[in-house]
Amino acid sequence: MHKQLGIGLLVGAIVCGASCASLQSEPLAGNAQKAARIALAQEFVRELEVIYRFQETAKKEFAEDSSGPGKLMTGIRVGSRTLFEMNDSINRLSMINVDARWAEFRDALKKLHQERIVLVHEMNQMSKTLLAGPEPDVNYGKLTARAPEITAQVEQIDKIIFTIAKAMFFALVDDDRRGADGKLHYLILTKKDRTSMVQLIDKTFGPTLEDKNVPISSLRPGSSNMD
Repeated sequence: MHKQLGIGLLVGAIVCGASCASLQSEPLAGNAQKAARIALAQEFVRELEVIYRFQETAKKEFAEDSSGPGKLMTGIRVGSRTLFEMNDSINRLSMINVDARWAEFRDALKKLHQERIVLVHEMNQMSKTLLAGPEPDVNYGKLTARAPEITAQVEQIDKIIFTIAKAMFFALVDDDRRGADGKLHYLILTKKDRTSMVQLIDKTFGPTLEDKNVPISSLRPGSSNMD
């Protein structure tokens, strides 16, 4: 699916662009805010991996049982996993003490996760109602019509999250250091931090980055316009 491929391509392009900036050679001892910004970016990558993994697992499980009841049960199973993970993500984000604009990004992510929880919970309840069998006071037509609306709303949340990825990764730019040209060329990441983050992205999205249908311009080093 194009949406799934877009996750890896977007994040990969950002990190590829960021890699042409200079890295810190040593850890930033005592700088709590910069450490928190790195933690926020790492958590963001982890959450993209979770969403991507759920999409891939759901696609596989829906294909394994395409019957009506099978789809409903798979939907409940996937939805329940999502609820657990979104709550976990919210808790993780709450523990990252960034300030200023990065706190706004963190809180925006938490809000998106909370919106997803509400929608997935509603979908789970709908699926349970349909599996339970006919009930006299249930408007099944209304339930059926609501399902595609929820799907579209969840897709919009995904789109927003992937769209803010570029802005989120600017948290890794060292805005306290400028080059001779007066522009930003340095990352607050240490080499170890970057290696760890790139390995996670390669492990999760590696195959999608090899898609020959992806425009070369989207993967060009420096395409993140860091300067």
